Amino acid sequence: MAADKPTMKVTIVAADRPVWNGTAYSVVIPASAGQMGIMPDHEPVLTLINQGTVRVESTSGHAHLFTVSDGFAAFDSNSMTVAVSDSSDDEIDNTGAAAGAGASDAAQAE
Repeated sequence: MAADKPTMKVTIVAADRPVWNGTAYSVVIPASAGQMGIMPDHEPVLTLINQGTVRVESTSGHAHLFTVSDGFAAFDSNSMTVAVSDSSDDEIDNTGAAAGAGASDAAQAE
């Protein structure tokens, strides 16, 4: 049944490097008007992002959390791009502690 669940392509980039790239069921961003959740087949969106946390629910079943700075997010045709000035070097876990570069590297390989 999970195979039938709609997905979307997600790319998160900082000004100086790629942060995460993969397939997801949903993304929550710190939009300028407050938290915004995006799921597959959402209407097209272009919005500013404030400093905060981006949460990606990937198809691997893992919730990826990234601390980001100001930027923007664009969604269209089940493709989400989050472009920010800066992002923490490591993915953060659900408790807010650094998960380590190994987890971030594994997430990028997805």
